[in-house]
Amino acid sequence: MSLAIIDRRRDLAARCETATRQWLAARATYRRLHEASVKDFIALREAARRLDQAERGRTALLRELKALAD
Repeated sequence: MSLAIIDRRRDLAARCETATRQWLAARATYRRLHEASVKDFIALREAARRLDQAERGRTALLRELKALAD
């Protein structure tokens, strides 16, 4: 395995960890806002948007990491 591939996998793994932490934070925020007795729909919509972006980014990174592993 070439050193460039190893470095790329390490970089992607670190980025995946960061993306997962961001996704977990976005999910927690969305759940908290969704479960609130009084809904702030603007904040809820923004939280849903952030959660969707985090999920898409995380999925893309995981897909790329898996492709390097094959």
